[in-house]
Amino acid sequence: MRILLFLVLILNILDAAFTSLVVGNSLAVEVNPLMGALLEYGIAPFVIVKLLVIVLSISVLWKYKDHKLAKIGAVACVLTYTTLISYVICASVL
Repeated sequence: MRILLFLVLILNILDAAFTSLVVGNSLAVEVNPLMGALLEYGIAPFVIVKLLVIVLSISVLWKYKDHKLAKIGAVACVLTYTTLISYVICASVL
């Protein structure tokens, strides 16, 4: 579980970096309306809130790490972020 949650954190940091890069260069828009609204205040508030939310989420998953649902949630996060980052990389290259 520790490795899964570490991966969630790393993938979230990568997602924040890629999002900042592509949105900052007007190559894409943030599709999450809440995060998109934060981007209107700049990259820093976006990154701070994004990392704060993921750290709080990881804390909850760690607290319940022995529960099956927490493990399923951690795996779902890793798969979702991996898919999202792969999409952003492929879309940027093409």
